[in-house]
Amino acid sequence: MPYGQKKTEKGYRDFLKDLKEGTIAPFVLMYGKEQFLVDWAIKALKDRYVNKATEVMDYQTLDPDCDASELMASLATMSMMSERRMVVYRDFPPASQTKPKGFSADDIEDVVELIKSAPEGILAVLTSDEIDGRGKLVKALKQYGSVYEFSSLSQDELEAFAAKRFHAAGLKIGRREMNLLIRETGYDNRESEYTLFSFDNDIKKIIAATEGQYVTQEAIADTVIGDNDTFIFDLLDGISGNDKKRAFEILDNRLSKDQYEAMAVTGAIVSQLEIMLEVREISARDGLDSYGIAGKTGLNEFRVRKALGYANRYSVPKLRSMLENIYDVNRNIVNGLMEPRLALEMFIAEI
Repeated sequence: MPYGQKKTEKGYRDFLKDLKEGTIAPFVLMYGKEQFLVDWAIKALKDRYVNKATEVMDYQTLDPDCDASELMASLATMSMMSERRMVVYRDFPPASQTKPKGFSADDIEDVVELIKSAPEGILAVLTSDEIDGRGKLVKALKQYGSVYEFSSLSQDELEAFAAKRFHAAGLKIGRREMNLLIRETGYDNRESEYTLFSFDNDIKKIIAATEGQYVTQEAIADTVIGDNDTFIFDLLDGISGNDKKRAFEILDNRLSKDQYEAMAVTGAIVSQLEIMLEVREISARDGLDSYGIAGKTGLNEFRVRKALGYANRYSVPKLRSMLENIYDVNRNIVNGLMEPRLALEMFIAEI
């Protein structure tokens, strides 16, 4: 196998092709946003190259803080009965750092030389969230090894991912439901931190919520759409029902999980109140139901139905007042006038 030929970086589809054809190089670097796919790829390589009977000897994972000498020592051992002895080093420091801990300049030279002349009986899998292409070791991996970037999936790939999991659970999903699922998860939003780990968890929730053979829009609305909305509605209920103690408890429970989520909570309240005010005004003015409002606004009908159910509990002036107050909170946070958590607590206290 002429591994010394220069290669360009590859992606998910290239990995599948190389795995099928058995053209995976002795050194593999996997990086990118979708660490879910990295985990899957490691398992696929293990299933392909490591004999289960000798897995204890032929498969090794290195500690995140191991140094170059430990890496080299692990790669000096040949496989017992497997096609390759597989060594996995996650969060490989030299992939993204110019001066990685535990790897001197001489160490990196030694690893580079091994990459250039690696025996085919080994399979070193190195992972990283991102890479620095200027590093000597990364350049060697690109030239003599297999480098794969696992970035966000395309629309078609994401649909195939979801369909496969629903099929495995004995469920079918239609085109409208699939579009709703992908749209509401916001997976294709470049600014979102939503990944396949989250998408897979949402699919599991939908499977658990589905009765019968087909995934319904209701199941998607109650799980993917419902979780965050329910929190916001519960919070607003506490505020407007003059149950401030309950509202503070709801907010505290949410922020105790992540103190930096206050800004996201503020944005979610703004978004939900805007929807509630819009559907409440249209309902009062035009007498439309949730289907009519959805057609007029382009919003998802299930989201409209849920928002309208809560919005009808309040008058239009009350909703406007609440929205104006949360706008003030958002401005104060953005301008650095108030700490996010305190601003939200003031919002609750003053309504």
